[in-house]
Amino acid sequence: MSTAQGSQDRAAVDAAGAASYWRGRRVRQEEELNLPSPEIEIGENGSMTIEYNGYELVQECLEYYVDKSLEAKNQQRVYEQEFEALKERRNSLEQHRPRAVLVYLLMENADRSLHLDLALSLRCLAKFFWHYPVVIFHSNSSSPAELRWLSSAVPEHLKISFEEVSVGFPSEMMDYPGGPDAFLKPPLCMLDDQYWWLSDRSCGCRCPAWRPQCWPVNWMHAAHFFTAGMFRTKTFQQGGYDYFFRVDTDLFFVEAPVVDPFKLMAEMGCLMVYDKLSREAPGCYDDFDLRSSEFLEDIRYVGRPDLDVLLVGKGPAAAGGQWTIGDARFFTSDLYLKFADYMVSGIYAHRWSEQIILLRSAALFGPRADLRKSLEDAPAVSLCTTPLFPEGTSSEGGSPGLVHLKGGFRQQHLLKTCAAEGLFP
Repeated sequence: MSTAQGSQDRAAVDAAGAASYWRGRRVRQEEELNLPSPEIEIGENGSMTIEYNGYELVQECLEYYVDKSLEAKNQQRVYEQEFEALKERRNSLEQHRPRAVLVYLLMENADRSLHLDLALSLRCLAKFFWHYPVVIFHSNSSSPAELRWLSSAVPEHLKISFEEVSVGFPSEMMDYPGGPDAFLKPPLCMLDDQYWWLSDRSCGCRCPAWRPQCWPVNWMHAAHFFTAGMFRTKTFQQGGYDYFFRVDTDLFFVEAPVVDPFKLMAEMGCLMVYDKLSREAPGCYDDFDLRSSEFLEDIRYVGRPDLDVLLVGKGPAAAGGQWTIGDARFFTSDLYLKFADYMVSGIYAHRWSEQIILLRSAALFGPRADLRKSLEDAPAVSLCTTPLFPEGTSSEGGSPGLVHLKGGFRQQHLLKTCAAEGLFP
């Protein structure tokens, strides 16, 4: 088989993979839109040209599918930089005593299942990662009795406290003529020729492109809080913390970390820790790069963006998900909060996640982007990806050593693992 033929066959496989992304089980194959497959030609010199026949969705999905192959390579490169810098510092990790905090957001939910999952998550923390204080952000929908019950469900050696917060729309949308409803007017919030904002309070309806769906306002409010509001709370503004670990209420530690992420950050100078560096999906970052560029023009940006965590292929780099670990000093800075406020309306309009906003800010404004320092004097990486759990650690819907599962409090194996038998009736 010729090299060109082999490349063409591989490209055909990529095209088939892109088609499967598009289908995404949202519709039955026989009901799928009759979109043409890309026409792929391999030149004699091995060059490849692709004709998408004017269908941007096909192009988006194929580019994403191809870019996904870059994720592991990019992460390996970043990790190797981190590993080289850390080799001589391993012995000094234990010398750090970071000022760090773990935080949760407890939002309103009718059946109180979030409260029960949170109680189990706290019991898991108490068993596997209890060395740092915990703050639970909550809305006024949680009663004092419920908060007292949460406190009583946690062993005394895990120190927890509560801070009441409010979540809602950003000022840009509240100040818009007509308010959020006018801001989110069509063509936003459209799916299958239906406008979902007024009927279902859902928007961001192109995410992901191969299985579009509209996202509920509570998800958007939470993402807005994790992007901006959280860093303006009393905990972050007055607590004196250097680092934070934000945890979903339905995320459960099932093993003890072998690496303390806060000590790792203190030693390495990275702004975030996560187990992988990924590429955001098409349909989930519409206008994101444009909005970022507008902000940089507004502030007359002068810097050296960290290309390692700026993009993966053609899409924004992302880090985070069910949990986020970061440098509280950076994310409470005036420059970051100004950037966050400029970007958060995209959470509602286009379903941008905090994962891409946080990492984009690290790439643009972190110490590796500071022209006053040479790269040799800057931290080796903006994102640390050193594994926190032992190799071969199993997971269930989460990262290694963690289980991400709504309704986890119903699972007997989790109750046993976290010494929580008898906690729930």
